[in-house]
Formats: sequence, structure tokens, C-alpha cells
Amino acid sequence: MTRPIILDLTPGAQGMATLLAALQVPDHVRPVLVLFSGRAAEVEVALTHARDLLHRYGLDDVSVCAGCPGPMVQAGDVGHDLPAGQDGLGALHLVRAVRACSADSVSICCSGPLTTLAVALVQAPDMASHLHGVIVNGGAFFVHGDATSVAERNIAADPEAAAVVLAAGVPVTLVPLDCAARLTADAVWMEQLEPMGRVPASVAGRVHAELVAARNGGARGSGVDISLRAAAPLLALLGPGLFSGHLAHVDVECRGEFTRGMTVAHRMGPPGVQPNALVLERMSVEAVRGVLRDLLLGVRE
Repeated sequence: MTRPIILDLTPGAQGMATLLAALQVPDHVRPVLVLFSGRAAEVEVALTHARDLLHRYGLDDVSVCAGCPGPMVQAGDVGHDLPAGQDGLGALHLVRAVRACSADSVSICCSGPLTTLAVALVQAPDMASHLHGVIVNGGAFFVHGDATSVAERNIAADPEAAAVVLAAGVPVTLVPLDCAARLTADAVWMEQLEPMGRVPASVAGRVHAELVAARNGGARGSGVDISLRAAAPLLALLGPGLFSGHLAHVDVECRGEFTRGMTVAHRMGPPGVQPNALVLERMSVEAVRGVLRDLLLGVRE
């Protein structure tokens, strides 16, 4: 059965590689909506590239929209820029796309902050019944955070949104830094992807060039490993056997001066503690990298 999926991505090479990989398994998943959230200029570029990519795959019916441009709770009523031509109604587009799918059918893969999904769940709680699951890049439990010493950047960007999603009663899978920190594009993996770049004007060639540029970081020839965490939710959906974890009740710290964005997992056992997430602890890194590599190398021109 082909599962409808929604990709909530951050702009950049990794996000585009994730979208491209998702299009290589039409018998398993089919995107029904693609969202990008981040800086307005970067989102605008990502929207254009994604629409062109989907057009080349004959998927012009798949909506590509900007997600919510900032956190649910905005300090000092600070506004946020939107890409040109965007209405800022990413959550509304998400609700419509989910409601258009049958009950318990659609999976949402979130690579970045959970703002758009949280706003959608607040606006339309009924959409939860249509969700088969939500897979999220988020959290840091036993490792140093990448936003603060205790907080991972996607949760820290909008702790209130993460708390809303975890309290919504939908099946949530968390892919924390503990699990995905080692999922990177290293020199060996990039060398394996070189066949993608043989036709620079192709879809594969463009994505390969973006990955190379991201690794170079603007310094010619100084390739540095870059994170592939953006693809982790999709890969966890496609290859759950490559991951292992445990059920837990996860709380998000929203108020602490030094701990805002911290995730705390309570393992099952104490009376009254009910799980609200599957927390992935480990992945077979080489196998997961291999799946992503093979999907990208299988791109049809």
C-alpha cells in the first residue's frame, strides 16, 4: 500500500535530497504536501526548486508551501518575513492535506521545528484521527544539545510547539540527537554519490551539486562532513528495522531560563505515566546511509 506522506522540511541541500529520496519509492510513499520553514530568502529558493522537481516527476498536483515563519509564542510581538507570494497559512494547507486523506493513513515527517504542525493541531484537533504517525527530528536526552548544552535546536526553536504535538494524542516518533548525530555526509559517502553529478543539468546533478556546495561551506576544496538528519524521519518511516528505541513519556521544558527546550524522557513503569512517544535510541548508521545513497543513485532522469 502506498502511504500518503507530508514532508515538513528545512530549506537547503539536505532537505532537497530528502524530497528527492521520497520520490524514488512510489509504491511505498507518495507526498501529498511539501512544506519548508526557515529564513524567507532560503525558503523562497527551496519552494522554487521543489516545485520544479515535482513537475519533472509529473506531480504538479502536490502543493508546495511555506510553513509558519516563526515560533508559536513570539517574544515582543516580533513579526516574521515570508517568501514573496506566500500567505503564511502553512498550517491551513497542512490541515486541508491531512483531512483529504482517509483516517489513520497519513504520516508526517518533520525535519525542523514543529510550529506548523502544532498550529494545525490547535486549529483542527480532528485532524489527529487522520494521522498514522508523526516522525520528528528532535530532542537530546543523553548527549550535549546543539542549541544549548541541554537543548536540541528544533525543539529549542519552539518548545511550546513541541509540547503541543506531544500532548495531542497522535503517535509520535522522536529521532533525537542521541540517535542521529552520526548520520552525516562524509567523504566516502559523497564519493559514492559522484555518479549523480555526471549530468549537471539533471535533477540528480542539481541535488548533488547542492550537497557538494554545502560540504564545501564556501571554502573551495575544504569538504566538511554535514548532517543528514533532515532525512532521518523519512528513513525511519521507510526502514524502521534499522532503528531501535523505547516508549516513553517525553516532557518539554518551556520556562526554564537555562533549560528552555530541554526534553526529558520518563521510561514506562511508574504508575500513571503513559507513553506519548517512541524515542529512537540507535540506528544502523551505515545501513541508513546506504539506503539514502541507493535512493539518490536510483533517481531517474
